[in-house]
Amino acid sequence: MREADQGRVVRPSTRTVAQFFAEWFVAVEASMDATTWQNWKDYARSYVVPHIGAEKLQQLDEPQLLKLYAKLLTEGRIKQDRNYEMYRYWLSHVVDGESPAPREVAEACGTTIHAARAAVRRYKAGIVPRRVDPGLAPKTVRNIHAMIHRALVDAVAWKYKAHNPAANVRPPKRSRARRTVWNPEQIQKFLRAVSHDRFAALFLLELTTGIRRGQICGLRWHDVDLDAREITVHDNRVVVGGHARDKAGGKTRNADQTIAIDRTTAAALEQWRELQDEERAFFGTDYHPGNYVFTFQDGRPPHPDSIRQRFDRLAAAAGLERITFHDLRHSYATAALKAGVSPKIVSERIGHADVGFFLQTYAHVLKNDDRDAAEQVAAFLIEG
Repeated sequence: MREADQGRVVRPSTRTVAQFFAEWFVAVEASMDATTWQNWKDYARSYVVPHIGAEKLQQLDEPQLLKLYAKLLTEGRIKQDRNYEMYRYWLSHVVDGESPAPREVAEACGTTIHAARAAVRRYKAGIVPRRVDPGLAPKTVRNIHAMIHRALVDAVAWKYKAHNPAANVRPPKRSRARRTVWNPEQIQKFLRAVSHDRFAALFLLELTTGIRRGQICGLRWHDVDLDAREITVHDNRVVVGGHARDKAGGKTRNADQTIAIDRTTAAALEQWRELQDEERAFFGTDYHPGNYVFTFQDGRPPHPDSIRQRFDRLAAAAGLERITFHDLRHSYATAALKAGVSPKIVSERIGHADVGFFLQTYAHVLKNDDRDAAEQVAAFLIEG
Protein backbone atom coordinates (compact mmCIF):
# COMPACT_ATOMS: atom_id res chain seq x y z
CA MET A 1 0.00 0.00 0.00
CA ARG A 2 2.88 2.34 0.82
CA GLU A 3 4.47 1.69 -2.60
CA ALA A 4 1.11 2.31 -4.26
CA ASP A 5 0.79 5.63 -2.46
CA GLN A 6 4.27 6.60 -3.65
CA GLY A 7 3.50 5.59 -7.24
CA ARG A 8 6.02 2.75 -7.28
CA VAL A 9 3.75 -0.14 -8.12
CA VAL A 10 5.28 -2.50 -10.68
CA ARG A 11 2.64 -4.10 -12.85
CA PRO A 12 3.17 -7.80 -13.67
CA SER A 13 4.73 -8.23 -17.12
CA THR A 14 6.07 -11.02 -19.33
CA ARG A 15 8.69 -8.73 -20.85
CA THR A 16 11.94 -10.64 -21.38
CA VAL A 17 15.47 -9.41 -20.81
CA ALA A 18 16.05 -9.38 -24.58
CA GLN A 19 12.92 -7.31 -25.19
CA PHE A 20 13.91 -4.85 -22.49
CA PHE A 21 17.40 -4.33 -23.88
CA ALA A 22 16.02 -3.80 -27.39
CA GLU A 23 13.77 -1.07 -26.01
CA TRP A 24 16.41 0.38 -23.70
CA PHE A 25 19.10 0.88 -26.35
CA VAL A 26 16.70 2.82 -28.55
CA ALA A 27 15.65 5.02 -25.62
CA VAL A 28 19.14 5.93 -24.36
CA GLU A 29 21.03 6.32 -27.64
CA ALA A 30 20.62 10.10 -27.79
CA SER A 31 21.83 10.59 -24.21
CA MET A 32 24.96 8.40 -24.37
CA ASP A 33 28.39 8.70 -25.89
CA ALA A 34 28.26 6.97 -29.30
CA THR A 35 31.26 4.75 -28.59
CA THR A 36 29.95 3.62 -25.22
CA TRP A 37 26.48 3.00 -26.66
CA GLN A 38 27.88 0.82 -29.45
CA ASN A 39 30.19 -1.10 -27.11
CA TRP A 40 27.36 -1.77 -24.67
CA LYS A 41 25.03 -2.83 -27.46
CA ASP A 42 27.69 -5.28 -28.67
CA TYR A 43 28.06 -6.61 -25.11
CA ALA A 44 24.32 -7.18 -24.84
CA ARG A 45 24.08 -8.84 -28.26
CA SER A 46 27.11 -11.10 -27.78
CA TYR A 47 27.22 -11.94 -24.07
CA VAL A 48 23.93 -11.12 -22.34
CA VAL A 49 21.02 -11.89 -24.65
CA PRO A 50 22.35 -15.33 -25.77
CA HIS A 51 22.53 -16.48 -22.13
CA ILE A 52 19.70 -14.74 -20.23
CA GLY A 53 17.74 -13.01 -22.99
CA ALA A 54 14.79 -15.41 -22.67
CA GLU A 55 14.46 -14.84 -18.91
CA LYS A 56 11.59 -12.72 -17.64
CA LEU A 57 12.93 -9.28 -16.71
CA GLN A 58 10.93 -9.15 -13.49
CA GLN A 59 12.34 -12.53 -12.41
CA LEU A 60 15.98 -11.62 -13.07
CA ASP A 61 17.81 -11.87 -9.75
CA GLU A 62 21.29 -11.82 -8.19
CA PRO A 63 22.08 -15.56 -8.53
CA GLN A 64 21.33 -15.43 -12.26
CA LEU A 65 23.73 -12.53 -12.75
CA LEU A 66 26.46 -14.26 -10.74
CA LYS A 67 25.98 -17.42 -12.80
CA LEU A 68 26.21 -15.35 -16.00
CA TYR A 69 29.46 -13.69 -14.91
CA ALA A 70 30.99 -17.04 -13.91
CA LYS A 71 30.15 -18.53 -17.31
CA LEU A 72 31.57 -15.55 -19.17
CA LEU A 73 34.80 -15.79 -17.19
CA THR A 74 35.30 -19.46 -18.07
CA GLU A 75 33.86 -19.85 -21.59
CA GLY A 76 32.54 -16.50 -22.72
CA ARG A 77 34.87 -15.72 -25.61
CA ILE A 78 33.02 -15.94 -28.93
CA LYS A 79 35.96 -15.20 -31.24
CA GLN A 80 38.12 -18.23 -31.93
CA ASP A 81 41.85 -17.99 -31.33
CA ARG A 82 42.82 -18.06 -34.99
CA ASN A 83 46.29 -16.65 -34.36
CA TYR A 84 47.36 -19.54 -32.14
CA GLU A 85 45.68 -22.01 -34.50
CA MET A 86 47.65 -20.58 -37.44
CA TYR A 87 50.87 -20.74 -35.45
CA ARG A 88 50.37 -24.40 -34.56
CA TYR A 89 49.68 -25.25 -38.20
CA TRP A 90 52.68 -23.26 -39.43
CA LEU A 91 55.01 -24.67 -36.76
CA SER A 92 54.00 -28.30 -37.44
CA HIS A 93 55.03 -27.90 -41.08
CA VAL A 94 58.25 -26.04 -40.26
CA VAL A 95 59.30 -28.87 -37.93
CA ASP A 96 58.85 -31.25 -40.87
CA GLY A 97 61.13 -29.08 -42.97
CA GLU A 98 58.36 -27.38 -44.94
CA SER A 99 57.49 -23.70 -45.25
CA PRO A 100 53.72 -23.31 -45.74
CA ALA A 101 52.65 -20.33 -47.83
CA PRO A 102 50.23 -17.78 -46.31
CA ARG A 103 47.45 -18.94 -48.65
CA GLU A 104 47.85 -22.50 -47.41
CA VAL A 105 47.70 -21.30 -43.79
CA ALA A 106 44.60 -19.22 -44.52
CA GLU A 107 42.76 -22.10 -46.17
CA ALA A 108 43.66 -24.56 -43.41
CA CYS A 109 42.68 -22.25 -40.55
CA GLY A 110 39.75 -20.42 -42.11
CA THR A 111 41.25 -16.93 -42.06
CA THR A 112 41.78 -14.22 -44.66
CA ILE A 113 44.92 -14.20 -46.77
CA HIS A 114 45.85 -10.81 -45.28
CA ALA A 115 45.70 -12.16 -41.72
CA ALA A 116 47.74 -15.21 -42.71
CA ARG A 117 50.44 -13.11 -44.40
CA ALA A 118 50.82 -10.89 -41.35
CA ALA A 119 50.88 -13.96 -39.10
CA VAL A 120 53.57 -15.76 -41.11
CA ARG A 121 55.73 -12.61 -41.04
CA ARG A 122 55.44 -12.53 -37.25
CA TYR A 123 56.29 -16.21 -36.86
CA LYS A 124 59.34 -15.95 -39.13
CA ALA A 125 60.50 -12.96 -37.06
CA GLY A 126 60.35 -15.13 -33.95
CA ILE A 127 57.18 -13.55 -32.50
CA VAL A 128 55.30 -16.44 -30.91
CA PRO A 129 51.63 -15.92 -29.98
CA ARG A 130 50.28 -16.88 -26.59
CA ARG A 131 47.21 -19.05 -26.38
CA VAL A 132 44.11 -17.00 -25.61
CA ASP A 133 41.98 -18.17 -22.69
CA PRO A 134 38.44 -19.28 -23.71
CA GLY A 135 36.97 -17.04 -21.05
CA LEU A 136 36.55 -13.29 -21.12
CA ALA A 137 38.97 -11.06 -19.24
CA PRO A 138 37.72 -9.86 -15.83
CA LYS A 139 37.83 -6.28 -17.12
CA THR A 140 35.42 -7.14 -19.93
CA VAL A 141 33.03 -8.85 -17.52
CA ARG A 142 33.21 -5.79 -15.27
CA ASN A 143 32.24 -3.65 -18.27
CA ILE A 144 29.30 -5.96 -18.97
CA HIS A 145 28.24 -5.67 -15.34
CA ALA A 146 28.39 -1.87 -15.57
CA MET A 147 26.14 -1.98 -18.63
CA ILE A 148 23.62 -4.30 -16.95
CA HIS A 149 23.59 -2.18 -13.79
CA ARG A 150 22.98 1.01 -15.75
CA ALA A 151 20.18 -0.60 -17.78
CA LEU A 152 18.44 -1.99 -14.70
CA VAL A 153 18.57 1.42 -13.01
CA ASP A 154 16.31 2.59 -15.82
CA ALA A 155 14.20 -0.56 -15.56
CA VAL A 156 13.44 0.35 -11.95
CA ALA A 157 12.81 3.99 -12.85
CA TRP A 158 10.42 2.91 -15.61
CA LYS A 159 8.61 0.66 -13.10
CA TYR A 160 9.53 -2.47 -15.04
CA LYS A 161 11.24 -3.95 -11.95
CA ALA A 162 10.87 -3.43 -8.23
CA HIS A 163 14.62 -3.45 -7.55
CA ASN A 164 17.99 -3.63 -9.32
CA PRO A 165 19.70 -7.00 -8.66
CA ALA A 166 22.96 -5.75 -10.18
CA ALA A 167 23.27 -3.29 -7.29
CA ASN A 168 23.70 -6.23 -4.91
CA VAL A 169 26.26 -8.11 -7.04
CA ARG A 170 30.01 -7.56 -6.90
CA PRO A 171 31.63 -7.85 -10.33
CA PRO A 172 34.79 -9.95 -10.84
CA LYS A 173 37.93 -8.58 -9.29
CA ARG A 174 40.02 -6.56 -11.72
CA SER A 175 43.18 -8.38 -12.72
CA ARG A 176 46.49 -6.60 -12.14
CA ALA A 177 48.43 -8.09 -15.03
CA ARG A 178 51.13 -5.80 -16.35
CA ARG A 179 50.94 -4.56 -19.91
CA THR A 180 53.78 -5.48 -22.23
CA VAL A 181 55.85 -2.42 -23.15
CA TRP A 182 58.90 -1.70 -25.24
CA ASN A 183 62.13 -0.54 -23.66
CA PRO A 184 64.10 2.42 -25.09
CA GLU A 185 66.23 0.14 -27.28
CA GLN A 186 63.15 -1.45 -28.84
CA ILE A 187 61.53 1.94 -29.38
CA GLN A 188 64.64 3.25 -31.11
CA LYS A 189 64.79 0.15 -33.30
CA PHE A 190 61.15 0.62 -34.31
CA LEU A 191 61.62 4.31 -35.11
CA ARG A 192 64.63 3.52 -37.29
CA ALA A 193 62.66 0.80 -39.10
CA VAL A 194 59.71 3.11 -39.86
CA SER A 195 61.73 6.24 -40.62
CA HIS A 196 60.66 6.13 -44.29
CA ASP A 197 57.05 5.13 -43.64
CA ARG A 198 54.37 7.70 -44.48
CA PHE A 199 53.17 7.84 -40.88
CA ALA A 200 56.59 7.85 -39.20
CA ALA A 201 55.80 11.24 -37.60
CA LEU A 202 52.55 9.83 -36.22
CA PHE A 203 54.35 6.97 -34.48
CA LEU A 204 57.01 9.35 -33.15
CA LEU A 205 54.35 11.69 -31.75
CA GLU A 206 52.60 8.74 -30.09
CA LEU A 207 55.82 7.49 -28.49
CA THR A 208 56.77 10.95 -27.17
CA THR A 209 53.35 11.96 -25.82
CA GLY A 210 51.36 8.80 -25.11
CA ILE A 211 48.09 10.33 -26.31
CA ARG A 212 45.23 8.03 -27.30
CA ARG A 213 44.81 6.58 -30.78
CA GLY A 214 41.59 8.49 -31.39
CA GLN A 215 43.26 11.75 -30.37
CA ILE A 216 46.24 11.32 -32.67
CA CYS A 217 44.00 10.38 -35.62
CA GLY A 218 41.69 13.32 -34.92
CA LEU A 219 44.45 15.91 -34.41
CA ARG A 220 44.13 18.99 -36.64
CA TRP A 221 46.71 21.58 -37.62
CA HIS A 222 44.93 24.46 -35.86
CA ASP A 223 45.62 22.55 -32.61
CA VAL A 224 49.36 22.37 -33.33
CA ASP A 225 51.77 25.22 -32.54
CA LEU A 226 55.20 24.19 -33.79
CA ASP A 227 56.80 27.50 -32.80
CA ALA A 228 55.76 27.04 -29.18
CA ARG A 229 56.16 23.24 -29.52
CA GLU A 230 52.69 22.53 -28.16
CA ILE A 231 49.66 20.51 -29.24
CA THR A 232 46.12 20.90 -27.95
CA VAL A 233 44.42 17.54 -27.59
CA HIS A 234 40.68 17.87 -28.07
CA ASP A 235 39.12 16.25 -31.13
CA ASN A 236 38.80 12.48 -31.39
CA ARG A 237 38.41 10.14 -34.33
CA VAL A 238 36.63 7.10 -32.95
CA VAL A 239 35.28 3.84 -34.35
CA VAL A 240 31.55 3.17 -33.99
CA GLY A 241 30.16 0.06 -35.61
CA GLY A 242 33.32 -0.32 -37.68
CA HIS A 243 33.05 3.19 -39.14
CA ALA A 244 35.32 6.10 -38.21
CA ARG A 245 33.64 9.28 -37.07
CA ASP A 246 34.75 12.57 -35.55
CA LYS A 247 33.93 13.27 -31.92
CA ALA A 248 34.53 16.46 -29.98
CA GLY A 249 36.01 16.05 -26.53
CA GLY A 250 38.24 13.44 -24.95
CA LYS A 251 37.58 10.22 -23.09
CA THR A 252 38.05 11.72 -19.62
CA ARG A 253 37.77 15.17 -18.05
CA ASN A 254 41.58 15.46 -18.17
CA ALA A 255 41.88 14.36 -21.80
CA ASP A 256 41.33 17.84 -23.29
CA GLN A 257 44.52 19.76 -22.68
CA THR A 258 47.57 21.44 -24.16
CA ILE A 259 50.83 19.53 -23.83
CA ALA A 260 54.40 20.30 -24.87
CA ILE A 261 56.30 18.31 -27.48
CA ASP A 262 60.04 17.91 -27.77
CA ARG A 263 62.27 19.48 -30.43
CA THR A 264 62.81 16.25 -32.38
CA THR A 265 59.08 15.59 -32.65
CA ALA A 266 58.38 19.20 -33.59
CA ALA A 267 61.00 19.01 -36.34
CA ALA A 268 59.49 15.78 -37.66
CA LEU A 269 56.03 17.37 -37.74
CA GLU A 270 57.42 20.41 -39.57
CA GLN A 271 58.99 18.18 -42.20
CA TRP A 272 55.75 16.22 -42.49
CA ARG A 273 53.73 19.40 -42.94
CA GLU A 274 55.94 20.48 -45.81
CA LEU A 275 55.26 17.18 -47.60
CA GLN A 276 51.55 17.52 -46.89
CA ASP A 277 51.50 21.08 -48.30
CA GLU A 278 53.01 19.76 -51.54
CA GLU A 279 50.31 17.11 -51.77
CA ARG A 280 47.59 19.68 -51.05
CA ALA A 281 48.89 21.85 -53.88
CA PHE A 282 49.02 18.88 -56.24
CA PHE A 283 45.41 17.77 -55.58
CA GLY A 284 44.03 21.31 -55.46
CA THR A 285 40.25 21.40 -55.01
CA ASP A 286 40.15 17.59 -54.86
CA TYR A 287 42.10 17.64 -51.60
CA HIS A 288 39.93 16.39 -48.73
CA PRO A 289 38.93 19.19 -46.29
CA GLY A 290 39.30 18.87 -42.56
CA ASN A 291 42.84 20.16 -41.89
CA TYR A 292 43.86 16.88 -40.26
CA VAL A 293 47.50 16.51 -39.23
CA PHE A 294 47.89 12.94 -40.45
CA THR A 295 46.33 12.06 -43.79
CA PHE A 296 46.73 10.04 -46.94
CA GLN A 297 47.97 11.79 -50.10
CA ASP A 298 44.55 13.25 -50.94
CA GLY A 299 43.93 14.60 -47.44
CA ARG A 300 41.67 11.81 -46.18
CA PRO A 301 42.24 11.07 -42.49
CA PRO A 302 43.17 7.46 -41.72
CA HIS A 303 40.75 5.05 -40.08
CA PRO A 304 42.00 4.39 -36.51
CA ASP A 305 41.90 0.65 -37.17
CA SER A 306 44.09 1.06 -40.27
CA ILE A 307 46.72 2.78 -38.11
CA ARG A 308 46.58 -0.09 -35.64
CA GLN A 309 46.95 -2.64 -38.43
CA ARG A 310 49.77 -0.64 -40.02
CA PHE A 311 51.60 -0.58 -36.69
CA ASP A 312 51.21 -4.36 -36.32
CA ARG A 313 52.74 -4.94 -39.77
CA LEU A 314 55.64 -2.55 -39.21
CA ALA A 315 56.45 -3.96 -35.78
CA ALA A 316 56.45 -7.51 -37.13
CA ALA A 317 58.65 -6.50 -40.07
CA ALA A 318 61.10 -4.94 -37.62
CA GLY A 319 61.31 -8.21 -35.69
CA LEU A 320 60.10 -6.67 -32.44
CA GLU A 321 58.12 -8.22 -29.62
CA ARG A 322 54.43 -7.92 -30.41
CA ILE A 323 52.54 -5.26 -28.50
CA THR A 324 49.35 -3.38 -29.30
CA PHE A 325 49.21 0.20 -30.51
CA HIS A 326 47.67 1.12 -27.15
CA ASP A 327 50.77 -0.34 -25.48
CA LEU A 328 52.82 2.46 -27.06
CA ARG A 329 50.97 4.71 -24.61
CA HIS A 330 52.11 2.50 -21.75
CA SER A 331 55.63 2.39 -23.19
CA TYR A 332 55.75 6.19 -23.12
CA ALA A 333 54.46 6.40 -19.53
CA THR A 334 56.91 3.74 -18.34
CA ALA A 335 59.86 5.43 -20.05
CA ALA A 336 58.87 8.84 -18.68
CA LEU A 337 58.72 7.53 -15.13
CA LYS A 338 62.08 5.77 -15.48
CA ALA A 339 63.54 9.01 -16.86
CA GLY A 340 62.60 10.69 -13.58
CA VAL A 341 59.52 12.67 -14.66
CA SER A 342 57.04 13.25 -11.84
CA PRO A 343 54.15 10.74 -11.81
CA LYS A 344 51.72 13.63 -11.53
CA ILE A 345 53.13 15.26 -14.68
CA VAL A 346 53.10 11.99 -16.64
CA SER A 347 49.51 11.29 -15.53
CA GLU A 348 48.41 14.75 -16.66
CA ARG A 349 50.22 14.50 -20.01
CA ILE A 350 48.54 11.24 -20.99
CA GLY A 351 45.16 12.46 -19.78
CA HIS A 352 44.44 10.03 -16.94
CA ALA A 353 41.28 10.94 -15.05
CA ASP A 354 42.67 9.76 -11.70
CA VAL A 355 46.29 10.16 -10.55
CA GLY A 356 45.68 7.48 -7.90
CA PHE A 357 44.73 4.92 -10.54
CA PHE A 358 47.80 5.94 -12.56
CA LEU A 359 50.04 5.27 -9.56
CA GLN A 360 48.45 1.84 -9.06
CA THR A 361 48.90 0.98 -12.72
CA TYR A 362 52.58 1.92 -12.78
CA ALA A 363 53.52 0.97 -9.19
CA HIS A 364 56.00 -1.63 -10.48
CA VAL A 365 57.89 1.08 -12.36
CA LEU A 366 58.18 3.25 -9.26
CA LYS A 367 59.67 0.56 -7.00
CA ASN A 368 63.21 1.71 -7.83
CA ASP A 369 62.31 5.24 -6.74
CA ASP A 370 61.14 3.79 -3.43
CA ARG A 371 64.51 2.05 -2.90
CA ASP A 372 66.41 5.22 -3.84
CA ALA A 373 64.29 7.18 -1.37
CA ALA A 374 65.08 4.70 1.39
CA GLU A 375 68.82 4.99 0.76
CA GLN A 376 68.77 8.79 0.54
CA VAL A 377 66.84 9.26 3.78
CA ALA A 378 69.04 6.75 5.61
CA ALA A 379 72.17 8.49 4.35
CA PHE A 380 70.85 11.84 5.57
CA LEU A 381 69.74 10.58 9.01
CA ILE A 382 72.42 8.06 9.88
CA GLU A 383 75.53 9.01 8.00
CA GLY A 384 75.03 12.74 8.40
